[in-house]
Amino acid sequence: MCFGGGGGGQAPDNSAQIRMQEEQLKLQQEQMAMQQEQAAAQQAQYREQLAISKAPPPPAPNEGAMAAASAIETMDQATAQSMRAGTGRRKLRTDLPQMTTLAIPGAA
Repeated sequence: MCFGGGGGGQAPDNSAQIRMQEEQLKLQQEQMAMQQEQAAAQQAQYREQLAISKAPPPPAPNEGAMAAASAIETMDQATAQSMRAGTGRRKLRTDLPQMTTLAIPGAA
């Protein structure tokens, strides 16, 4: 007896399946490349942090820098007097109108 499906037929069309497998393979390769880039960036960051942690500490400050001094004491005398008096600072203010006298509303 002969059944209808015997060996002389055509092979099924697998081109769509093969194309999908190729796309998946490309996607996997791209993902692996991205992972390698991330791993390289992490390794570089680790090496940088390691170099920072193993670096020698900065030098100690000078002994002269230990004493606090006001800014007025370090300036020359003429500059210090003008800073105390406030001369020159008012001319540099840009947020106030340039007035020469104090104006009090309601006072005559």
